[in-house]
Amino acid sequence: MEIKEVVALCDELMESKLLFADQKINKLLEAIVSCPDVYELLSDCMNNFNKEKEFESAFVKDASGKGIYVQPKEEYKVLALAFCLLADIGNHKISFNDLIMTYFNSDGRFDGKLFMNKVIKPFKDLIIEAFGITQSDEKEDFVVTDQMEIDEDELTTEQKLKIIPFRIDRASNHIRDPKVIGETFLMAKETAVEIVEKLETERLDQQKKDCINICHCLIIACMEQDFDLVCGLACGLKYAARGLKSVKYNLRELEDILQRQLNYESRT
Repeated sequence: MEIKEVVALCDELMESKLLFADQKINKLLEAIVSCPDVYELLSDCMNNFNKEKEFESAFVKDASGKGIYVQPKEEYKVLALAFCLLADIGNHKISFNDLIMTYFNSDGRFDGKLFMNKVIKPFKDLIIEAFGITQSDEKEDFVVTDQMEIDEDELTTEQKLKIIPFRIDRASNHIRDPKVIGETFLMAKETAVEIVEKLETERLDQQKKDCINICHCLIIACMEQDFDLVCGLACGLKYAARGLKSVKYNLRELEDILQRQLNYESRT
């Protein structure tokens, strides 16, 4: 990974809509880790950086109780603080939306541009300065304007599909043991197969057909190892199969299988 690519990803993040910010942050973090020069620079900055103390100094409240961000004076602290922020957002230790609303809001409104201008732009500029990068095609300095938002009509269908109005905390992000989750998927799949087999021996009505269809989707989700989708489908199946006595115990077993996985993850 080249240093210029890291800089370019900083630009992408600064110009992105808030709904895409999490994706861009993760992409930037991956680029930083993959770029030895930038990673070494940030590691050096972290050596003398007291994260807890610097966070307390940077994120403060004014006399009215409003949260404000105070940029560190030392350049190495600016880099280290920005990197820690990005890492904590990427690891879901800090909610990006909560951070913006608490410390980077304008009259109570989300102001993602303020965060980009005060945190990401100095971070990018210091990287450029540290390595003496010249960008002949570099864009003009990032300026906060009211017209920065991208018109949704300009987005592709694929991009529009990724837009969500609220933060989603994926259960799959908390999976830590591949072996345990693999066994969970296997048991859930086998239970769904058993439900289908039982229903297909009975006289089919629309309710049973719907339940079989959900089970087919659940089996596919298990094969794809998408824990969020499995949990969602299992929840839908529970209500769709209400009143079907032949599969009552299978449904309870499926619920127990998924709950055991969730309990296991909360303990580790």
